[in-house]
Amino acid sequence: MRDYRERSQLRRTQLRRLQWVIGAMLWAPLAVHAQAWQSASQDAMWVGAFVDQPITARTSLWFDGSWRSMDFGARPQQLLLRPGVQYTLAPGVRVAAGYAYIATAQYGALPNANPLREQRTWQQLTLTHKGGPVTFSHRYRLEQRWNRPLVSTATSASFDDDRVLGPTTYQNRLRYQGRAQVNLASLTWQRRPIIALAWNELFMPLGGPNQVFTIGQNRATVGVGVPVTPRQRVEIAYMNLFNAYASRRANEINHTLWLSWHYTGVATVTPKSSSRSLFSPSAL
Repeated sequence: MRDYRERSQLRRTQLRRLQWVIGAMLWAPLAVHAQAWQSASQDAMWVGAFVDQPITARTSLWFDGSWRSMDFGARPQQLLLRPGVQYTLAPGVRVAAGYAYIATAQYGALPNANPLREQRTWQQLTLTHKGGPVTFSHRYRLEQRWNRPLVSTATSASFDDDRVLGPTTYQNRLRYQGRAQVNLASLTWQRRPIIALAWNELFMPLGGPNQVFTIGQNRATVGVGVPVTPRQRVEIAYMNLFNAYASRRANEINHTLWLSWHYTGVATVTPKSSSRSLFSPSAL
């Protein structure tokens, strides 16, 4: 009987050791992954302008530009210029296409190896509708991106950091933005209601060097729109921007103050179904 108890105790001890070894083998890669992944939280400020100018009953010219900086303007982050043309298919249904130029600096705690220069074409579909007092928008955008680094040509014997454009990297990207806004009847500015707004946008790279589908960015935003004139308003918002660098095993979270001016023009001829959007979409 004593031998049986000793053998049982030995088997239990060996089983516990085996469980510990298996557990260590399973959890070790996860622990290494958690330790290797870098994350940075930092402050930023974006200032932008958005113009939607109808030129016919259904067609309008679009432009948005923004200056983006870190530490609330202390250091440059990015310059974006994006013209385009929009066409109204039906009330609440618009298609658009255009071009964009983006210059990105080596910014923040997780800078790129080099500054970047990007040229981009884009196409989008925007659907707007109302649900009671709330206006909803769904924007689907496809982008074709040509990125080139600014590579340094400086040598150890030179103090000049001359840079030249490096090789081009191509990538497609899909974006989806859902937005809601509502007039705050109890809050007015110059007898016009202030707007409460919220939106979220996902950035999904398609292809590129690794030919994989991932979530590249997420931008969650809340703010208010203050009317300046019947066709102009200023938006003040907070944006939580999550940016993933999967190849570098890192991500940044930018707490961003987002200030923007919006102008919606009027066509010379007013159609039965106006080409004016329910609101100028935030083209971040």
